[in-house]
Amino acid sequence: MSGGENGDPSKPLSASFADPSLGAGINVRLFGAKGDGVTDDTPAIQQAISSISQTGGTILIPDGVYKANITIRTSNIYITGTGTLNGCINLYGTPTTNDRFTGTGNVKIDGITILGDKVRNGVNIRWYYGVLITNVRFIQCLKAIYFEKVNKTQHSSRYTITSNQLIDCNYGLYVDYSPPDDGGNHVVGDVNFSNNMYESRTNVRGAFGNMYHIWAKGIDGLICKGNTFFFGHTGMEKSNIYIENFNWVVIEGNHLFEAVDSAVIARDGFNLVVANNNVAWAQKYGIFLSAIVGGVINGNNLTWKSGEDIASTGVYIENSPYFIGNISNNNLFFPGIYAIQIKDSSFINITGNNARSQYGKNQPLLINSPATCTSVSVTSNQFTNYPQGTLNQGYYSDTPVSTNYLSGNTEGLPAVPLKGVLSEEYRAFTNNETAVDLSNLTLAVFACSKPTVVTQLTKENLSQSLPRMIVIYSYTSNLRISRQIPGVKLKGSGSYVSFPADSSMTLLVYGSQIMEISRNF
Repeated sequence: MSGGENGDPSKPLSASFADPSLGAGINVRLFGAKGDGVTDDTPAIQQAISSISQTGGTILIPDGVYKANITIRTSNIYITGTGTLNGCINLYGTPTTNDRFTGTGNVKIDGITILGDKVRNGVNIRWYYGVLITNVRFIQCLKAIYFEKVNKTQHSSRYTITSNQLIDCNYGLYVDYSPPDDGGNHVVGDVNFSNNMYESRTNVRGAFGNMYHIWAKGIDGLICKGNTFFFGHTGMEKSNIYIENFNWVVIEGNHLFEAVDSAVIARDGFNLVVANNNVAWAQKYGIFLSAIVGGVINGNNLTWKSGEDIASTGVYIENSPYFIGNISNNNLFFPGIYAIQIKDSSFINITGNNARSQYGKNQPLLINSPATCTSVSVTSNQFTNYPQGTLNQGYYSDTPVSTNYLSGNTEGLPAVPLKGVLSEEYRAFTNNETAVDLSNLTLAVFACSKPTVVTQLTKENLSQSLPRMIVIYSYTSNLRISRQIPGVKLKGSGSYVSFPADSSMTLLVYGSQIMEISRNF
């Protein structure tokens, strides 16, 4: 018998009629579904859904392969089981005037496997709210989860998509876009895409595989957190995350690997946080931002392969005259061109970043356009293994921005204009001179190519100097500083202090003298 009570498929199965061995809920096999991978099980599964469409309930898909494309149009439906759906699920609700809170909603899809056979999406969505998709395996789907093109504001909202496995899918989450005709800007709202595993099992060029893990245009509210995104090597790969025309987006704590273009691309949006992500081996940009207002780029690890010189940039911001945000506390290992690049963008704090060049050929920071990059502050960053003179010759554009600031490197010093300040607060000494001038400096880097004994450290009047600390760093083992310099007190004994390669010393300018307070060797 394949119906409800008394053989009537319009009535729910009673608890006494259900087979306990098949689990709780309305089992699709009791409506005639075969699960043999050959039979079209669409009518049977649709009958099962219709049997609870008025009251809501659970549809159980047990072990087996069910060839079916099913459509859900009502609320309070729970699809679960251990079976495989060789087809797709359509969540097609009823249009409402306030679709974020009323209308068709409250659907959960849990535990099943969805096969796309390289020709179908996994879950298609329009006009639904309040949906949970969890513990589902999506295999070879064109788009695992697809918000269809609807020209209304937030036709779908309140989605939690978590702990799923996505394998060999062209796209994971895809938000399609048609400009709303009701006065709004965003077509989908409040999506939480978290703790999903996304990978490609094939490394054969030309094979079916990932293009984007997330592609979304017109989303208002996206949390992308704790996901692991792998690319294969099929030749189709582009970017891990692409978002456009958005508001309130958080991309945090993800593992983003092997993007052929960029790990994160964000265009034309407001209120963006990209934080604490591990980004590895992006070919063009680690993080690419364009036309953004209100951005936080914080605490990310952006890494490129040791032994490869990839022409890539760590963090790039363009066309954002009101960025009004921070690039802070990021670690950038071996970017091939620039660690950070700013173009036609303003109101940016660049602070606490640590960048290292692999071959010493590239540049740590570039601000392209003095005319359109204003109020950019650069404080307390550490850039290592870059070419001699990079920091004071090519650190910025040829005509530095007079309205930018470099301050906060030494506590208590006021903000000062950026123009010319690098020659005042930082200097590299590379010509083996014995008389050097540390006046107004807080950092001096020595790269002496032959043994050199420094016999003069400053030309300033120490009695009138502001208290400050000076860090002396030596790339080579050729630097020595005489202990006989007037007004300079260095620890130890002997005629001079010898610096090993890659060593540093911290000096304090205070009370008409220069005193050594610590050394790192």
